[in-house]
Amino acid sequence: MSNAIDPGKDEARQRRLEQLLAMSTRIGDAIAVDIAALEKGQFADLRTADPDIEKLLAIYGREVKSLKADGGIGNASPDIVALLRESGARLNGLLARHERLVTCMRQASEGLVKAVAEEVQKTRERGAPYAPARKPQHKPGEAIVYNRVV
Repeated sequence: MSNAIDPGKDEARQRRLEQLLAMSTRIGDAIAVDIAALEKGQFADLRTADPDIEKLLAIYGREVKSLKADGGIGNASPDIVALLRESGARLNGLLARHERLVTCMRQASEGLVKAVAEEVQKTRERGAPYAPARKPQHKPGEAIVYNRVV
């Protein structure tokens, strides 16, 4: 066994890191487009719902796991490492902003649904102004529980 470093392996690793960087950039661009679409309320323009982007996300996840399993980026050139860190920081920032927007929209829509449901319930409980009072509806078996002798 020799301690020599295989130049072909290093070149392949370099290409792999460059591809990972390109995927990261493309994913970041798609998330940025999503953020702009969410802020404008144009939900039809979401890029992450595109099957190609979904596929790219799956490939990116597998590549990152594979890279970590193969020893990470320890032997990579400092230039590519700096670019990968910058790209990772950009992705983290975009994902955090995306998450905040989606969370706000989810809470707003849930609040709207809850308000509508409460209004419908109030309307049903009111009934007609001159109608007799509605009798409370009991579940089947509820009377048995109340009449049970302990």
